Amino acid sequence: MISRILAGPGQGCGDLTVRLLTIKPDGRLPRTEFDFQRVVTVLQGELFFMDGDGAMHVVGEGDVIIIRPYERHHFQNDSSSLARIHIAETRGRT
Repeated sequence: MISRILAGPGQGCGDLTVRLLTIKPDGRLPRTEFDFQRVVTVLQGELFFMDGDGAMHVVGEGDVIIIRPYERHHFQNDSSSLARIHIAETRGRT
């Protein structure tokens, strides 16, 4: 996985952080949770997304996922192509 911050506190954005994540084929983001809300947009490719209830969803280009604070979740790329997601999060606000 490659993570790049597009905007954040270091760029004068206060609590807002915007990231671009590239998930390589057969890559995954570990199952985790955060104390803030995240808004994820799939920009490229197809991923499996496990939500806080443990249900798996196939998400693809243009799909938007709202991840609530403390919702355990993860993404995995079981395809042979790169996947890219855009994440916006506001730390300190739920």
